[in-house]
Amino acid sequence: MRKFQWLFIFLFLSGCATLGVMEFDKLYGPSNVDNRLVQDKPTTAQTSHFHKNIQPIIENRCVVCHGCYDAPCQLKMESRAGIERGANKTMVYNGERLLTAKVSDSLSKLTELKTENLEPLRQQGFFPVLNERQQTEQANTQASLFYQMLQLKKQHPLPDEPILNDSFDVSLNRSQQCPTIEEFEHYKNKYPQGGMPYALPALSTPEHDQLTGWLARGAIMPDAVPPNAKEQQMINRWESLLNGNSAKEQLIARYLFEHLYLANLYFDKSQSSYFKLVRSSTPSDEKVAVITTRRPFDSPYADGSPKATINKPQVYYRLIKHNDTIIAKRHMPYPFGEAKMARLKALFYHPDYPVTTLPDYQLANASNPFKTFQAIPDKSRYQFLLDQAQFSIMNFIKGPVCRGQIALNVIEDNFWVFFLSPDNFDHYPSKQFIEANTELLQLPAGTSDKAMSLLYWRQYAKSQQEYVKNKLAYVKALNLQPNQLNLDLIWSGKGNPNASLTVFRHFDSASVLQGFIGPTPKTAWLISYPLLERIHYLLVAGFDVYGSVSHQLKTRLYMDFLRMEAESNFISFLPKAERKAVHEYWYRDTSDDIKDYIFSDDFAQLPETGINYQTSNHQEELFQLIAKHTQNTDVSQFNLSALAQSGSDKIIANLSQLPNESVALLPQVSYVMVANGDKKQVYSVINNSAHSNVAHLFSEADRRLPAEDDLAILRGVVGTYPNAFFKVEHTQLSEFVRTFNAIKSEQDYRQFKDQFAIRRTNPNFWAFADELHAWYKSNQPKSAGLLDFNRLENR
Repeated sequence: MRKFQWLFIFLFLSGCATLGVMEFDKLYGPSNVDNRLVQDKPTTAQTSHFHKNIQPIIENRCVVCHGCYDAPCQLKMESRAGIERGANKTMVYNGERLLTAKVSDSLSKLTELKTENLEPLRQQGFFPVLNERQQTEQANTQASLFYQMLQLKKQHPLPDEPILNDSFDVSLNRSQQCPTIEEFEHYKNKYPQGGMPYALPALSTPEHDQLTGWLARGAIMPDAVPPNAKEQQMINRWESLLNGNSAKEQLIARYLFEHLYLANLYFDKSQSSYFKLVRSSTPSDEKVAVITTRRPFDSPYADGSPKATINKPQVYYRLIKHNDTIIAKRHMPYPFGEAKMARLKALFYHPDYPVTTLPDYQLANASNPFKTFQAIPDKSRYQFLLDQAQFSIMNFIKGPVCRGQIALNVIEDNFWVFFLSPDNFDHYPSKQFIEANTELLQLPAGTSDKAMSLLYWRQYAKSQQEYVKNKLAYVKALNLQPNQLNLDLIWSGKGNPNASLTVFRHFDSASVLQGFIGPTPKTAWLISYPLLERIHYLLVAGFDVYGSVSHQLKTRLYMDFLRMEAESNFISFLPKAERKAVHEYWYRDTSDDIKDYIFSDDFAQLPETGINYQTSNHQEELFQLIAKHTQNTDVSQFNLSALAQSGSDKIIANLSQLPNESVALLPQVSYVMVANGDKKQVYSVINNSAHSNVAHLFSEADRRLPAEDDLAILRGVVGTYPNAFFKVEHTQLSEFVRTFNAIKSEQDYRQFKDQFAIRRTNPNFWAFADELHAWYKSNQPKSAGLLDFNRLENR
């Protein structure tokens, strides 16, 4: 009977939609993308009005929720292309997707808006949020979903209460309605509180009038700003370097593209403009024709051919200006000026090594960088990744995984990262070792197109065990003496601040910072070249956001191997007698199967450490030695202890006195703005949730250890998905800290927020958001972008 009820509802709603289409067709003509594309080019006055009055509203009131793959209804509003593409009812992050979705990430194709680009998207289920019928003022309002959502909010503002009632669902995995304009009448009757911005205060009257007036006049958006003469000159130089005809030049360009395709490239220190590296079917003297594929190593050829031809390139590497709004969760700036050009020439182009053939794009080969780029010296590749190691690690944090609880529960909430020195390539990992083990380093993307590919996981587990066995045998054959296992094996950076990093996991998102930041973590990773390259090709280049559940699970499970290998590398620097105990402590309460895999005799086969420890807490001492070795003590602005302490710094540092058991009551990421007259300072309060282990995919809550939770109290903005906002006058700060440290229950936390929080229901919410963004941009300009408000709590 239930099936028939759902069938009836489906047919009823379908009938409503059909009637809606007929009614709109009768009033305003049929919907067609060409109706918008034939608009006249905006005048100078219209362009100026858009940039000055309209774009700031869209960015600061819309993009803060609609700016990533997990944007509600896939409506990405950080660019004209995203707005014109529209919305889609399909969930991108779908843990029940049995087959790979037949959807392409086509926004990059919309660098030029044409019918042949937009129409296929309509066939894929994307529907317009702007009027695509007759271009009249009445149609531009009545047939515009964007306009109607704003009007609905104005008619039904938030209720006057601090915490929203159950009719509002602000959970991350909430059911999304995603009505088309033809379905809107039914939607507004059923969800009168569903106007935009959803579950946040309405726009101010001037903002609402500006935005709706612009929509009524046709929602005219100017074309993207082209590169200026100086920028174009630099583009030409880069494209000349990247599009050489020889096999060596083609291979280098392919390697650089597969590692930099997500980067926001900039030419000058001021980061005044950003650029994207893309593949194009046209050479530099022609207009860019972006080649869009699901992954950067998929075949770029129109016929899908896997073969590349020496001296006759059919794919060209081009730079296009990145005019999209900069959103913090996807912003990965990367220097691409004169110094980087000289560095890449020294690493890749100047060394004399033969490249006689070009690798193909067969999936099994292309997904394995150790096969594809075998001709390029390993040491050059590793040094390239180390030079901007924060970017290299950040790719898997800020890449396609906008919603990564399944992907990120493979890592601890807080750990430190450092790297094996590239100067040790004569020892481990040598070129000979990597080449001998290339087949064992195959990654899951190599089988992601095969049915039931999760069954391949056992094969990967066996290969990883064999690889680790070979690595230990190789190291043993080197006959390392005890005094050789010392800090000289670790990359000092020689002044490069990327030599040590901190990762904070915020449940389903994460942050990467330079230096050792925050409290001392339970674990650390020591990363080698094979590890760093595999992390990139597993979680970045090889990760398909539209992939099946099999692909998603395989990726997560494989990451277990890489995490354990990196942790084992670190433990090998501890005294031999305590290595196993440390490892077992990190993996408490694991299943017998996991123990059989993890707790091998790896550590016993390595020589004694050559570090002469002076204290009884060897792990803490090792962290301090590495910090000194990498010169990271003063590398970061975030540690309160590393700065000239202000009065606010000294007071707010006392938040760390909150009992561990109370930390679990706090959200993952909170921002505290302290105002002292005209001066403001923002602090981040990061909840580090402890686990007995992170070796299991499911039942994370069962492995929680609240008694071991701790807080990181940091100066500045850390994290891109805030959960809670607080604003405090400097004169109130001591009371703020005292009340905070007294939190012992949910009721205590709610009363604390009553006193100090800027909740999502606060009438001053948008004024605070603007203030916070202005501070972020002014004080952290290199990393700043729009924050994402999709994780704001309702407490």
